[in-house]
Amino acid sequence: MISIVIRNKNEGKALEQVLKVLRGIYFEDNLEIILVDNNSTDNSIEIAKKFNCKIVSIENFTYGKATNLGIENASFNYVVILSSHAIPIGEAFFKNTISKMSKDKNIAGGRFINSFDNYKRALKNDFEIKDPLHEGLTTSCAIINKEVWSKIKFDESLIAIEDKDWSIKVINAGYNLIEINETFFYFSKRNIQSSLKRYYNETLAYHLVSRKKFPSTFKIIGVFFKKIFFVNIGQLYKSFVYDYKVLLLKLKIKRNIKKSL
Repeated sequence: MISIVIRNKNEGKALEQVLKVLRGIYFEDNLEIILVDNNSTDNSIEIAKKFNCKIVSIENFTYGKATNLGIENASFNYVVILSSHAIPIGEAFFKNTISKMSKDKNIAGGRFINSFDNYKRALKNDFEIKDPLHEGLTTSCAIINKEVWSKIKFDESLIAIEDKDWSIKVINAGYNLIEINETFFYFSKRNIQSSLKRYYNETLAYHLVSRKKFPSTFKIIGVFFKKIFFVNIGQLYKSFVYDYKVLLLKLKIKRNIKKSL
């Protein structure tokens, strides 16, 4: 048995797609689904009720607080933290996940493979997470051992990367984190304002957690101009060359088709 915690605010459309998969594909897993809702004004609550979710409301939202609240309300020891924009892939996703986690009580949590680079790293490290700051759990889709969580909670004061911060703390406490050979689709689409806000929050939190010195003003401005005048212009040139060659190929194809008819 497994619990799923979904953090949500006004994501009714995406939430419904995720819940349809969880209740449809994984109905045999008898999933307990907990929606941690941050004062949604859309139809999120109605959708959650339709799919028989346990609904928990949260005030003064932070990712760490929402995660702690969801796990606190979970009935089972293994808890999957899932974004309302993330869908597990594979018919045995939860069965295989529990099988991996239950082999060792010292495993605090698991990160699911979500890119080819991630997979190569997992193979190299025998599916053990060795660098929790850069490779730790990603709570858009991760699994937590509630027994470990009861001793080490997520930091509710952080505005981002609370998952990486927790990963560091549990490894420093002597627990293990693993990569799990299962995957998921993440289908969130952010506008420019949302992307910039995420960049600000994650960059600020990263430097607070890692205690790494932030680059100098001179370096920040230098990187900006390098990207504008070298990287971006270079990419524009490559794109132009590619599109020009595609144009020539289309004209060639047209001539060949004309000769064949």
